[in-house]
Amino acid sequence: MIKINVKKVMEARGIFAPYKFMVKNGFIPTTATKIAKGEVEYLRLEYIEKLCTLLNCLPNDLFEWIPSDKREDNPKHPLYPIRKNENSMNLPEILKGLPMDKLRQIEDMLKNI
Repeated sequence: MIKINVKKVMEARGIFAPYKFMVKNGFIPTTATKIAKGEVEYLRLEYIEKLCTLLNCLPNDLFEWIPSDKREDNPKHPLYPIRKNENSMNLPEILKGLPMDKLRQIEDMLKNI
């Protein structure tokens, strides 16, 4: 099953109130609630485009795949790249614990990307 998960992208962008962010950026409250909670059954392409523009991401970044059958859960499956990862990295939490010299190193590396 493919589900929307904007939380991971928003948190990576320092947005910790997805609902508020979406409403502020023109989403109607009902739609913002469903998207924020990952309870969307269908999503208009214009909303996907708007989210990608606001979050500077690709559509694949907004979705995750949860295999319905264990046999499907393998690296050769076409949806494997968007597979839900329970051990996903929490970048803000990692950065918060780094000393300033390491943060400067990361900043320098990012400038060169």
